[in-house]
Amino acid sequence: MSESMVETSQAVSSSEGVQTQTTLVLKQVTESIIVVEYNLLPDTNPGENGNYVALWQNKDQIPWNLPPEKTQSVSGSTQHGTVTFLVDLAQNNYILGYAVGPELASPAQKYGNICSTYFIPEIPAASKLTEDGVVVKAGADDSYFTNLTLGVVSGDSVTVKYGVPANSEPKTNSAWIGVFRGSAGYKITPEKAVPVNSTEDSGWLAINHKFVANKKYTLAYFMSGYNTTSPVQTRMAATLSFTA
Repeated sequence: MSESMVETSQAVSSSEGVQTQTTLVLKQVTESIIVVEYNLLPDTNPGENGNYVALWQNKDQIPWNLPPEKTQSVSGSTQHGTVTFLVDLAQNNYILGYAVGPELASPAQKYGNICSTYFIPEIPAASKLTEDGVVVKAGADDSYFTNLTLGVVSGDSVTVKYGVPANSEPKTNSAWIGVFRGSAGYKITPEKAVPVNSTEDSGWLAINHKFVANKKYTLAYFMSGYNTTSPVQTRMAATLSFTA
């Protein structure tokens, strides 16, 4: 992912639609402090929705059912903000994860609401630190954000490719995609809710629905909460808007 994508979180336009994502920017890391900036979807309420940031000593993947070394709740109701970890870090690799909802109960992956990650390859040695700390720039492969890619659009169906962090299991976590006329919203009832019936961390699926020509639609990816009567809409991780 390009650095420009990391630095701006919303409204990525292309001929395949306009995508918004939940993104992270690592602002500072030293042996004693990590500061991460989060950029969320419009109208989200991270404090009310149980959002949190977690930190593991690990390779560049979330260990989905192992407890993190540190967690930090995201309070308030703003779309942008920062979280600071006071830490005592060893010379190892670390990974941060941002969750758009609370921890999940078994059989789901406990941290299955994590939709965005940031890999820290190595904490700088103390001898390299200045009194101002070390600011870490975004690398090409350091961050990952849940995303949607538009395929074929017709009056009766749409194909879409989803991507979530490595080894996240959408079906296990009851992930789903909502179809909205116009824009997606946390309190707007979708025209259709489609479960993601795959445990793969990326893949294509077809959504059968009547799409009215020349009207705007938005697909929204939710990390968990699917049920047939009233799916949970507070765990939205990414959206994709297009004209039918």
